Amino acid sequence: MSDDINIISLIEKDIFSFSEVSRFPGVGFTGNIQNMLGAHQNPGIRVTEEDAGLVVNCEIIVYFGVNIPQLCYDIQTKVKGDIERMTGMPVKAVNIRVEGIDKASGRS
Repeated sequence: MSDDINIISLIEKDIFSFSEVSRFPGVGFTGNIQNMLGAHQNPGIRVTEEDAGLVVNCEIIVYFGVNIPQLCYDIQTKVKGDIERMTGMPVKAVNIRVEGIDKASGRS
């Protein structure tokens, strides 16, 4: 897949469009800023190509009090739709794994 970085950037943008997402695991504030600016590939996102389409695996940290099943469904729907619409590539699966919970951000 030649557009790995562009797809990963799209996925990052989609994930951080949800205020309930705090960060990627093992990536501090500076790393998250670098990822959002496209400075390096995100270790919390893996995209593989299979016969039936792309498989996206994401690991995230969310804020306390979040409805995790609903958030994961919303992220899956957005990521799948955006990748298919913007690249024309079919998406077989978007797997979201919540690796932890951070204290409330104060965002609403």
